[in-house]
Order: sequence, then structure tokens, then C-alpha cells
Amino acid sequence: MDFTGRNVMLCGPFQKIGTGEAEQQLVAAGVRVVREVSSDLDAIFEGQGDVPTGAYAQGIPIFDEATLLWLLEEPEPVLETDLFGTPDLERLADADWAAFTPERDLLPLRDRLEALEREHGVTDTHRIATQRILERGTTLSRPLGHESELIAFALSPCGRYLATGTWLMEAGQDGFGALQIWEVTTGKCVNTLTRIDGGVGWPGELGAIQWSADARHIGMAFRTNAVGVWDPFGESNEPRAEAQVTDGAPRPPAWAIHPDGWHAFISAGTHEQSGVQGCVVPMQAGRLFWAPELHEYTFTNSLPPEIGRKELWVERPPLWSPDGALLYCQERGSAFVVDVATGLPTWHAETGWVAAWSPDGRYLAHISQHGVEFLDATNGRPMGLRVHDTSLDRFNTSLHWGTRGAEVRLAVVVSEGRGRIDLGVHIVDERGGLTLPDVTPLNAVDKGDCEAWAWAPSGDRGALLTAAGEVQIWDLADSARLQRAFPVPEGVEGVLWGSGEVIILVSGRRVRFVRAHSGEVMADYTFSGWWQEPGDILEDDLLEHFFQRYVKLTDGTWCIPVEPSAAIAPPERRTKIESSLAWTVDRRFAWPLRWGHFDIWPDVPSAAKGLTFDSPDARAVKAAARPA
Repeated sequence: MDFTGRNVMLCGPFQKIGTGEAEQQLVAAGVRVVREVSSDLDAIFEGQGDVPTGAYAQGIPIFDEATLLWLLEEPEPVLETDLFGTPDLERLADADWAAFTPERDLLPLRDRLEALEREHGVTDTHRIATQRILERGTTLSRPLGHESELIAFALSPCGRYLATGTWLMEAGQDGFGALQIWEVTTGKCVNTLTRIDGGVGWPGELGAIQWSADARHIGMAFRTNAVGVWDPFGESNEPRAEAQVTDGAPRPPAWAIHPDGWHAFISAGTHEQSGVQGCVVPMQAGRLFWAPELHEYTFTNSLPPEIGRKELWVERPPLWSPDGALLYCQERGSAFVVDVATGLPTWHAETGWVAAWSPDGRYLAHISQHGVEFLDATNGRPMGLRVHDTSLDRFNTSLHWGTRGAEVRLAVVVSEGRGRIDLGVHIVDERGGLTLPDVTPLNAVDKGDCEAWAWAPSGDRGALLTAAGEVQIWDLADSARLQRAFPVPEGVEGVLWGSGEVIILVSGRRVRFVRAHSGEVMADYTFSGWWQEPGDILEDDLLEHFFQRYVKLTDGTWCIPVEPSAAIAPPERRTKIESSLAWTVDRRFAWPLRWGHFDIWPDVPSAAKGLTFDSPDARAVKAAARPA
């Protein structure tokens, strides 16, 4: 973890170090300490002070005091920051690789090697670094771990990781789904958790996968109506903690992981069937099964008389305030904010069914019979109409909030309609409004996590999927200006915008990573179904050994990765293989195959003869090649 030259904020006081002393040490180490949240802020260190409003919404990584102390006390990085200014192979080979810490050292090293490759191609420097990385321990990525249709997508708040989930294997083969974690800036799968009991989410449902604010925890709705929390970079397909508290609901409840990743709100009936129907469950460890009269986590207070009702249900994934004190909730046709400490709503108001909370918790936008209306999220009072159109409804309109610095912006995406707005995208912010001229958005309403609009992390651009089958990149800094457009594969239903200027195109059968500035396809993966196996290449024993690890290439041929550094595949398909596979480090970072020695053998006999390393995979290949 290297913050040299980066911007951080301290939210003290801290228990074991003074805020001023911490700032002095950070500045001495070349770190810039700032006072305000902005798009340039790289991290926040949280002590006993409040994290500023908007930090969670902007996806800024938030670390605790222990991490701050570790950062101040850690040894110098194993690789000097100027090592690759002019390649010095002796220094690289003699570096103290035993002290190599991927979370601190790998990304700066990879960035410098990429810069070196642009200038000189792949050099001995790349090969030496790769050998050291392999000696430390890697695994080959498993990009096609999904065996059925993808139904859940979630970007981490920092934009560096994409999580994808599948429900159940097709054709009733078994009752398991899968989770895959993708590193956005490389377009590579870095972790795959198969055999998620009961599958992830539910077809058409929102928010089945959710990240904690620091991207160190991932929550999932699974096994129909259970909610669990996992380590997204761990090995276990079992949740760290789970709660099944809905009394047998036939689909996932509305729920939301707490920003800290250690708690979750789950919509569920209470023993008295009064008040806000739900509970905040600790998710540190263990299991909680439905029995509201036996656990202490339900909201039990009765609603105030002015609500005029006995109970309120949360019917869509709510939004937590950054400090975890409030829950911003939606019911069908109404909205309310819950004080978590008391379990009581601070206000309740009638709204349209299509509604969206701003990420900073200041506004609620919703669609009424008059157009798009805004409520003050602090008290529920109307703020007046901002977009007039009587043709908007839940079947043609979606609302998408983004942030530009401390400012929030709303994109109103209309895929069909007859009113004054008609088709198009309309941007509303505190400065006024913009309209994208002559656009026809793809109708992605009621497509679960797939959406036709994605804000850039900076909030000054947006990506739009059109009905004509292209993705358009719009500059929205001061006016609406089309920067570029490029075609998308047939069937794409959603677009996301991650870190590193990477656009992600998704559907039930595809994940494609594209560079926003050029349209270059970084990586493209299609998921065909459980029944497709490379039976013409592998005998039954090897099919079982390599189960769920083989990769189908675009021309119908197969690639079977052989740990740690080879594959059985057509050698002429090396370029495609290198774009699909990578070495993964700590199930968190990708390392390019092209930087190291990676053999590709056309068949099992040649691989058995040519493999020079020993591993379980190599032994299985050699055993299969022996005469019966």
C-alpha cells in the first residue's frame, strides 16, 4: 500500500497517535494530506471523527486506525519507486522479495512494467519479476466459472472490482451458483467461488450482490431468501456469516450491507407485525435463522400515529447513511427514513414507484404523474418539480445518480414516451439541466442489475447503451457533447463504468471490458452453459480433474490451463489465451502471462512429454498420457 504522491484525509482523533503527528509523518513520506472530499481524494483514514458526507457515495476507500499505524510503521517497499526509470536487472534480481507485499508493492510494480513494455516491449526485467512472483505463489485465473446465466452484477465502491453472480446451474443439474471477482483495470478474473448453496440472487431482482465501503467484504442474497457475507478474495464458498430471517420468503428480501461490512439490514416480518418490518443483523460470524421472538435485532417500536399505518415494509434495497445511523427506504408507492437506533421512521411520504436516493442522502427523486419530483431526504418535504413530463412511468424510465466532486447529478433515462421529454437522457443537477440530443436509449427497465446508463467515476461523463446497438460516451462537464461511440455485441443489456477508464458491457451470457477512450476491447468472455466440455481433448479422468477450469476460445477450440505455467490449447491461439487468462496473486491482482514463460501444448501427449515442472496438474496430465 503506497500513498506516495497521493491525497489522503485524516478523520481523527485517533487513539494511539495524534492527528498532527500522523499528518507530519505522512507528509514526510510524500503523502498529501487534504481537508476536503473531492474526486482527487485517494483514501480516508477514520478514527473517532465523522467521515464527511459523500465519501462513501464516491467510493473513496476508508481505512481504520490500525491500517494507518501499519502504513506509518511499515518498512520501505521492497521495490524502490525509481527502479524502472532505467531497467536495472541486477537490482531487481537482488531485491528482498521475501518482504514483497502484493497489496503494497504489486500495483506500482505492474504499472512501471507496463510503462516499460510500451517503450521497449517485454524485456528481461518483466521475466525476472514474473519469476519472482511465481515463486511467491500464483494461480491461473478461471474466467468461465459461471455455468448458467449471469443474473447479478456489482461494482466495488472504488471501481476496481466487478462481482458477477449466477443463480442455479441450468437443466436442473444441481442447486449451486457461483461468484466471480474481476479486476476491472486488467479485465481479468481474479477469484472464483463455485458451489454457492442455492445460487446467488434471483432472476430479475436488484442488489443480490453488495460490497462494503472498503471492498473488503461482499454480501450476497443466496439460497432463495438467505443473506450472507464472504471474503471476496478468499477461498471459501461458505459465508462467514449468514441470516435467514424471512419466514420462508419465496425470493430474496430487500437488504443492504452496512458500510462497515460487519452488519446488514434485512427486510423481514417482526413478531408483533408492527413498526418497520426488518432487522439489523450482526454479520461477524455464525448463522441466524428466523425466529423474531427469539432474537434481539428486529425493529420493535410501534409507528407514530401520524404515519396512519401499523407497519412499513422495505421493498427495495435501502441505502445506508455513511455513519450507519440512518436507512433510506422504499416501499411500493412511498418512501421513509429510519433512525436505526430507535427503529422508527423520521418521516414517511407518498411517492411514485420509480424512485432513487441520491448517494449523499440529500435527495429522493421519484416519478409522479407530473414528471420527476424531488424530496428533501432530511425531512421528506417536496422540493418542487425539476423535470416536467406526463409520459414517464415505471416501464419506460429509470433514474441514475452520480457524483461530481461534492455535487450530485441525476440522469433521467427515457426509453419510450410521448410527453414533452420524449425519448432521451436528461441530466439534472444544482446548476440546471442538460439534454443529450438525438439519442434512443436501450430499454433496460426491469432488467435487474443491468442498466442502460453509467456515470463515469468523475461524474463529468456518462456511457449510454442505445437501442441501435452501440455504447455512446458523452462529455457532460458543461454541455452535452458526444465524444465517441462504438458497437456492442448483440444481446448486451447493461453498462458499468469502473476505474482506469474501463467500460464494462454485461448480459446474461457475456462480460466485455472496453477502454472508454478508444473502444479497444481489453477482454471478452461468453458463458455458454454447463454442458459444454472439451471431451474431444480430455478423457473422463482429466475432465474431472480440470472441471470448471477449461476455457472455450472464440473459434470453438479449448484451452486447458495447467498449473502453474502452461496450457493445452492450439499454440496459434496464444494471443487469445493471453487476453483471457492471467496469473492471479492473492486472488486479488492479475499478472500478465506474456511477461513470463508460459508453454502452450497442442494436446495431452505433447504436454505430458514437454512439461518441465511438477504440480498436481502436471502429474495428472502425465498419468493420462501413459499407455493403459
